[in-house]
Amino acid sequence: MKRFERRLLLVGAAMVLSAGAALALRPSPAPGQASFDLERVIPKSFGDWSVDPLIVPIVPAPDVQANLARLYDQIVSRTYVNAPGERMMLTLAYGGDQSDALKAHRQEVCYAAQGFEIRNVLHGQLRLREKTIPVTRMRAVRGPRSEPVTYWFTMGDRVVLGRLERLMVQLRFGLSGRIPDGMLVRVSSISSNPAQAFNGQEEFIGALLEGMRQGDIHRLLGSRSS
Repeated sequence: MKRFERRLLLVGAAMVLSAGAALALRPSPAPGQASFDLERVIPKSFGDWSVDPLIVPIVPAPDVQANLARLYDQIVSRTYVNAPGERMMLTLAYGGDQSDALKAHRQEVCYAAQGFEIRNVLHGQLRLREKTIPVTRMRAVRGPRSEPVTYWFTMGDRVVLGRLERLMVQLRFGLSGRIPDGMLVRVSSISSNPAQAFNGQEEFIGALLEGMRQGDIHRLLGSRSS
């Protein structure tokens, strides 16, 4: 009987040690990941721009909304207007877990799910705050509506453009026992002139960064240059 009890104790001890090792090796969110309010980080007015109170954001289809809720912890969607009456639509979405289970989705897929035809998907660069930011530009068309779009993703401490870059960030964070967070930044406007629209979007993004607190800018651009 004593021999059986001794064996039972050894098995129990091994199970406890295994559980402790699993907890120790499990990646954890990086410190300070979720200790901010995206609504407060993004100013409602900056430069010549302010939130247009007359524009009510369009609610995505239920399946798209469910996917957004799975991917992101905080979402801010606003339309800004300047003195000449030009409008820019800004969407930011933050996810505290961008591991394999929660990969940031491409906006081409998101717009296509809303019935848009996607045209002229191109990769480009923005020079912002002494950083070169790789971005994706595209034109989403539905009926008479033409919407040029500029967007990018951050993962961990850098902007990532493709799947390989995302995997490299995941690996680097995983080896240090952390889970990378991520941010989608998307700016769009209604225009039949994509080149002009993209130039205006770049100016808008620059004005937004100038209006943000210095300590919050890394949330949109990452802390490392791309």
